[in-house]
Amino acid sequence: FFLTTSCWSLPTEYLALYNAKLKQADGVLKTQLRKNGNTYSFELMTEPTGFWKVITKGSIIERSTFSIEDNQLKTYDYELIDTIRKKSRESKSVFNWNNSMITGYYKDREINIALENNTLSRIVLQLQIMHNQENHVDSTDYLILDKDTLKKITVFPQEFITETSVPFGKFQTIKISHQSENSERLNSLWLAPELNFIPIKISQSVKGKVSFEANLTQLKY
Repeated sequence: FFLTTSCWSLPTEYLALYNAKLKQADGVLKTQLRKNGNTYSFELMTEPTGFWKVITKGSIIERSTFSIEDNQLKTYDYELIDTIRKKSRESKSVFNWNNSMITGYYKDREINIALENNTLSRIVLQLQIMHNQENHVDSTDYLILDKDTLKKITVFPQEFITETSVPFGKFQTIKISHQSENSERLNSLWLAPELNFIPIKISQSVKGKVSFEANLTQLKY
């Protein structure tokens, strides 16, 4: 069932499945939002499918917990487990707002960074953009923990409202893009107001060439 957009003053719990394509490889992307009291958890998992599952084992899992304070999503932690690559990667970090520090590790590198306002984990950024659109809050610049450094992210104003078709259906969407400082990678979300601003399409492009794309196939509340 679909909740009305007015119900989404806080994120609803949901599970979304996408067909994904990373360059030539096919896969599935699963995103899941859960709520436990005043705290939320968000998880993304990408796995290869079909022929690529035979030659590429493993998955990429990213997790974060957060809360919402005054329209700002407040990240508490971030975890990455990447077993798809030949050399697996792991990262864990804690956002300690009491002493304004981010501590943890990325692979064999220690993380010990001053925590500033408007700092998010890379996956909570997507939910912040969704939350901003739902609540008519202008998206601004954010700081994102990227590996073991903080990077400034610019969220560009909504580009247009258009009708977008994916395997799950056809919806009116708002396209929002964001980009890291000094990066050629442009990340885009096609948000569907009818679906509580959950993205029905996600892409990453480099110099105008799409390197990753995911299209919604299933959505459960």
